[in-house]
Amino acid sequence: MKFTRNLLTCLLSLSLLTPVTMQAQEILTGITQNSQIVKAYKQNAPKGNRNISIKLPFVEDFSNYTGYPSSSHWQDRKCFVNNTYAIRPPSIGVVTFDALDENGRIYAHADRSAFPADTLTSVCIRLDSNFTQNRPMRLSDDIYFSFFYQPGGGCSSTPPVGWERIGDAPESDDELILEFGYATGNMVFTGFLYGEYTIGEGEYYVAGDSMENPFIPGTYYIFESNAFAGQTITIPYDSIFGPEYVWNEVWSSQGCSLDSWLAENPLDYFKQVLIPITDEQYLRDNFQFRFRNYASLDLDSWSGNNIVGWASNCDQWNVDYIRMDINRNAEDYYPSDVAFVSPTTSALAQYQSMPWHQYQASDMAANFHNQLSNLSDETRNVGYQYKVVKENAGTIYQSTINYMNATPYYDSGLHTYAPHAQPAIDFAYTYDGADSATFFITHVFKMEGSSDENRLNDTCRFEQKFHNYYAYDDGTAEAGYSLLSTMSTPESYLAVQFTLAHPDTLRCVRMWFNSTLNDENFGPFTLMVWDDDNGRPGNVIYSLPAQTPYHAADFLDFSNYYPEEPVPVEGTFYVGFDQNHNIQLNIGFDQNNDAREHFFYKIADSWNESYYKGAPMIRAVVGKAYDHSGIAGHNKKKMSLYPNPTTGMVYIRDLDETAGMHYQLTDLYGRTIEMSSFEQNGIDLSGKTPGVYFIRIFKDNKLITTEKIIKH
Repeated sequence: MKFTRNLLTCLLSLSLLTPVTMQAQEILTGITQNSQIVKAYKQNAPKGNRNISIKLPFVEDFSNYTGYPSSSHWQDRKCFVNNTYAIRPPSIGVVTFDALDENGRIYAHADRSAFPADTLTSVCIRLDSNFTQNRPMRLSDDIYFSFFYQPGGGCSSTPPVGWERIGDAPESDDELILEFGYATGNMVFTGFLYGEYTIGEGEYYVAGDSMENPFIPGTYYIFESNAFAGQTITIPYDSIFGPEYVWNEVWSSQGCSLDSWLAENPLDYFKQVLIPITDEQYLRDNFQFRFRNYASLDLDSWSGNNIVGWASNCDQWNVDYIRMDINRNAEDYYPSDVAFVSPTTSALAQYQSMPWHQYQASDMAANFHNQLSNLSDETRNVGYQYKVVKENAGTIYQSTINYMNATPYYDSGLHTYAPHAQPAIDFAYTYDGADSATFFITHVFKMEGSSDENRLNDTCRFEQKFHNYYAYDDGTAEAGYSLLSTMSTPESYLAVQFTLAHPDTLRCVRMWFNSTLNDENFGPFTLMVWDDDNGRPGNVIYSLPAQTPYHAADFLDFSNYYPEEPVPVEGTFYVGFDQNHNIQLNIGFDQNNDAREHFFYKIADSWNESYYKGAPMIRAVVGKAYDHSGIAGHNKKKMSLYPNPTTGMVYIRDLDETAGMHYQLTDLYGRTIEMSSFEQNGIDLSGKTPGVYFIRIFKDNKLITTEKIIKH
């Protein structure tokens, strides 16, 4: 099924892989925007250097960085380097191919049929010379290219568990392709530069008419639609020439499921491909390779359920551990390497982060959980150690090095020796009375001796933050979480549980709302705070109606929802929302940290624990008062509208300047009625049907506030 990273129905009978039915309650969808890539794009991350030419060996395992592929090895940045989408990769970090472009948004040309999506192109590689022997390269030098790959939509449980799946499996019409190529040295026509031209007085053209191109005499422009005098059109004004490339497909895989691989071999989470260089055309100083994927959307699959917000990222492939070198052979599948496979865990038992003033030694976990692998074909002697450093205060703890033999993954699976895979946490943080603290935990798993071919993946780091908020999530959404009620008058609740060491004050609730196509997740909700009733939300201790989803700082940060007054809380309490409609509010969902026992949903009469493994990205901010005037807060209003209710015009109080401002008017269900700039400092509702509306006000395309207006 398309564009839902894990579109599974949660039935009370625990049925799996069934279509959405009238019993559906919780929904996971893919995301339509990759926030990490958006952030990197906003920060103008450099593109790859097309002038770089490197020597063999070429080794890239994408370890210890995220975001765009490194410019030291890659020319483009359409793919996403991460350590959260793959299931048990050869080493920590993969590059993911999907349906999102380099801006982190679904490709503009995305379609129901297979369309070209991501491309990952290497820098130039010197295959003209054997630098070891100082002579020209020969085919007899045994150059081999290898990589590991995995289709999305898998999980690590055996047998597979639906609600633990990460990503979406590519269908049989989707493909992952590998090509070898090079620039020929010739220049060829690649397209046009375009400029604006205003049609002259008295002129009028209909579709199919032509006129001589004023920028390129002797050529003609053909109109695709009607055009009239004074209209400005865009037409070619110059030709673009670029280098000619030869690209030859050398390998491809049609879409498939990880389940089918694991049914044949329970250790086959990734498959390795080994390709020899057997054609002399590639023995040149500018050899390159590139991976490409084809993805597809099915925008009609769920239309019968009257559900919006489903179109999202899909058809992922994960690629890892790319190697190219001489003196290899057809059996060279096993690098001499040991590695971390996935990120390590928090030192806290429940939280990824918590307020420093609420921390207690009893919040510590008993063990870390590491996934470790020996990639070679021989048993290796390995050592493990971790170190804890407090920011600006130096090392506070360092474990002793523990040694043990690690058997090969291909034969035995992950390295599970407990002092390495589940090392004891033999330290506790010490509260120092400060407002916050940050600790850096560095884990090292290395092969003894000098035969380890790749040291980068031997290290795994975790940043433990103690600020002013509780968080079960790691800050990255792999999916979107929504609620769907089948009642004739829908009423749905989501609540996340937090437990205090001593009474405190709730200052803010932070939420991450995924961006959806056409803002289809824009609907009102009531911010809620509950006390505890035997491990479930109990009495409502605070509510704030007429809230709406929004995205802070151009989608890069959590959105802040401030109570009108601080809310006293103690013991166990819950924060979340109440919605009385079926618009998918689409909360970010971290699928790599399991908080199922700490969040609950209610569709009918009782609270239920989630079936989905993960953590909704909702955080509670507690502590002393602080100035949040400079922080984007949804109901920290900088202006107000009047009169309210109204029969016609609505005005912005004390507004002198409307430059750069516009508004969006929506109905109670989030449907956009109109979007426009201001008529002086007011909005005319006189022609609108009586009812409840929301007005979102923007300044320079940034949301300032959302106001509920009643029209009589």
